[in-house]
Amino acid sequence: MAYNLIVADSSPAIRRLCQSIFPEENFKLHLASKLDELNQLLETVNPEALILGSSLLEASDSLPSLQARLAGSRVPVFLVAGTFEPLPRDCREWLKPEKIFLKPFYSESLAEAVREAVEKRRVPDTLPEELPDSPFKETPAAGSLVSPALLRELRHVIQQEVLEAERELEKRLRASLQAADRAEPKTREPGGGQLSGH
Repeated sequence: MAYNLIVADSSPAIRRLCQSIFPEENFKLHLASKLDELNQLLETVNPEALILGSSLLEASDSLPSLQARLAGSRVPVFLVAGTFEPLPRDCREWLKPEKIFLKPFYSESLAEAVREAVEKRRVPDTLPEELPDSPFKETPAAGSLVSPALLRELRHVIQQEVLEAERELEKRLRASLQAADRAEPKTREPGGGQLSGH
C-alpha cells in the first residue's frame, strides 16, 4: 500500500529530491509549488505526511485557509527552510512541525524522519500493538499438528489483516464524510428552505 505524501515547495530542486528519495511503490507523491495548490490538494488528498517549504508561508492571502485545514489535524508536517530564511513568527505555534530541516541537509535524514512518522501513524490507537498471548499457545491440544511457531506466525498475519481492515474502513469513512460535507449545502434552497421533492 502506497502512502500519500504531499510535497509543497516553491523550489523545483526540493520537489525533485523528494521524488528521488521516496520510491513510488511506497509513496504516492502529490506536488505543489504554491500555497493555493497545496490548499486544493488538501481538499481531495488525505496525506500521511506533509513536507512544506517555509517560503510558501509568506503568501499571506492563502495562509488562513491552510491554518484552518491543518487545525486539529494529526498529519505530521516537516518544514524545509533556507539557512537564512526567517520563519514567520507564529508558524511554529499553529503548524507544530515534527521537524525543521535547514538547507543544506542530508536527504536520507528527511526520508527517515518521514518514514518513521508514517509508520507511527499507521498503527491505529484502538488496537494494541500485540495481541494478548493465548495460554494454550505453547501447548497445542493433543493430536494437533500445529507447531507453536506456526501459531505465532498465524497470529501475526491475522493482526496485520485486522490493522489493514481498520485503516481501509477509516479511509472510506473519511471519504464518505467529506462527500457528505460537500453535498450538504446543495440540499437547501438559497432562501433556507428544504428543496421539495418532485
